[in-house]
Order: sequence, then C-alpha cells, then structure tokens
Amino acid sequence: MQSRLRFADVFSLLNATFGFLGICVASNGNLILAAKFIMISVLMDGIDGFVARKKGGSDLGRELDSLADLVSFGVLPSLILFKMNLLYVSIPYLLANIYRLARFNVLRYEDFLGLPTTASALFFACLIIADFPHIYAVALILSILMVSGVRYVKVRNKVVLAIVGVIILLSLFLDTLIYINLILTLAYIISPIFKVRL
Repeated sequence: MQSRLRFADVFSLLNATFGFLGICVASNGNLILAAKFIMISVLMDGIDGFVARKKGGSDLGRELDSLADLVSFGVLPSLILFKMNLLYVSIPYLLANIYRLARFNVLRYEDFLGLPTTASALFFACLIIADFPHIYAVALILSILMVSGVRYVKVRNKVVLAIVGVIILLSLFLDTLIYINLILTLAYIISPIFKVRL
C-alpha cells in the first residue's frame, strides 16, 4: 500500500525531528547549535534519498520528505534569520522554500528546477557557523535561486555523496571543516554555469 511507512520514511521523520530540535534551540538564541541541527537534517535527508533509491520509495514518502524539508530547511533557517533581526529576509526565504518544495512535487524532471532547499540550507548553516557578516544578502540570493528556472543536476555519484556526508558529519565536531563544506556547496550552487554533472 502506498500509505504505509517504509524504511526510508524513518529518516524523513528524523529529518523533521532534528529540524524541530533546531527550532527549539534557535528560539532560545543558540543559533550555532541550530545551524548544526540543519546539518544533521541534511544528513538524514541524504540517507532518506539513498535508502529510497535502494529499497524503493512511495507517494507517501515523497510527501513526508517535502514536509520534513520544509521544517528543517525552510522554517528553521527562517527562524534563525528572524532571531538575527532579519525579518525582511526570513519571510522571502520561507516563501521561496514553500514554493520550491511544492513545485518539486508537481513537476517531474530528471534533475532539479531551481536550487534544492537542502543545498540552500546547508550553505546557509555553514555561513552561520562561520559567522559570515552579510548573511542577509546571501539569504536573498538563495531565495531567488530556489524559485528560479535554473537547472541543477541531481548528484548520483555514490563516492561523491559519501565524501560529502562524511565531511558534513565531521564538521559537526570540527568547525574548521565548515569551510570545506562551504566550498563544496558553493561549487554546487554555481555548477549550472559550467554544466557540471556528477
């Protein structure tokens, strides 16, 4: 039955759980820890996708994935922006996420139309941890890219995905690795310019 939970869906629920925990700590002003919860959610989202491809997904799983992504990659970053007194940026960022996720569920493309919310949130989280001074400008650019018609490739190379996953995991404990995450995510964000496929 399409309405039954599958193994991959467990990681979607974990994604949402860590996103909610991030919202809790962000509400208390701990924005660095909140950003790290975004990164954990990114890992859960990646495992969810990997398991779904191996074991098979479902229509329910697709909806769960989008709802979890909205919590972790839409609401949580927007709340962090709000706590930084950037309400005028947090609302466009949230709305861009909602639109991007809804469009993804409606359209069927081999790759992505617009910057994926996961990549946007990961880049955002790394900037928060690195204490980037112009986060408002980057958040606006990310919002525009999410709702744009720019095509982004869906990374399918297992080695690349595994390396990125390990770096994200290690950077939860070693802040210096945040800069590697930043470089890798930025490379993905600008990849359409060079039409790179992985």
